Amino acid sequence: MTGLRRRNGRLIIAVLIVSAVFLVSLQFSGRYGGDFVHRVTLKLISPWQRAVHWVISSTLGVVERYILLVDLGDENRRLREELRRLQMENNELREHKQAVKRLRHLLLFKEQVHRVMIPAEVIAYSPLASFRTVVINKGRRDGLSEGMPVVTWEGVVGQIMRISEASSIILLIIDRNSSVDALVQGTRTRAMLEGEGGFRCRLRYVPRTDELRVGDRIVTSGLGRIFPKGLRIGEIVQVEKKEYGLFQDIEVEPSADFSRLEEVMVILTRESEDRQ
Repeated sequence: MTGLRRRNGRLIIAVLIVSAVFLVSLQFSGRYGGDFVHRVTLKLISPWQRAVHWVISSTLGVVERYILLVDLGDENRRLREELRRLQMENNELREHKQAVKRLRHLLLFKEQVHRVMIPAEVIAYSPLASFRTVVINKGRRDGLSEGMPVVTWEGVVGQIMRISEASSIILLIIDRNSSVDALVQGTRTRAMLEGEGGFRCRLRYVPRTDELRVGDRIVTSGLGRIFPKGLRIGEIVQVEKKEYGLFQDIEVEPSADFSRLEEVMVILTRESEDRQ
């Protein structure tokens, strides 16, 4: 029954199509002219024209949208690649700018200190929290030796503890094993700066009678023939006078930022050697 209905439907559609074609041919041949034939023809073929037009328009629309999506996908990939490239270039330029800025500060510092120095790059930090050391990419073949002072334009960093041909281990002034003879710049009070193991230091052996304040600057004293005199070490951030004891408890924040060390300067000569 269903098959019969399908055949009848197809037959009706075929008859309508043939009739429409026939009427159109009659109209164009001129044998049956006039408004009546024209109107009948339009009535018969209009639904089919609309259907065919809709199918063709929809198909073209799908094809156009597909082509547009393909083009947009290619364009998006190209733009993403270009964005990644520009971001990398921008990052490289930022790094270059920062490196130039740091090197400029180091060169200005070198001119102020009047010592023979060589720049070095920090290539490693100590993985152990109990040892505050860094490794630089200069060693014995570059003229370095154990005990040489290491600085940055911000202030004192430390001194060479161990050395090899191509690298050196620097003991930072914040290490518990470090001590630097220091001066309070304003009062000229002498003291010993010792590391705490964190990111600060303690100023030891300051008499209770000396009046020190938060913000006082600490510099190297020049004694011990390691660090030149007057190099900035840091500033006082806490002063405590206990009810007992001979000395004050003073905390110092170093001028150098040990969490961001990248380039340093190693001082190769002492003042007496420069005068020779």
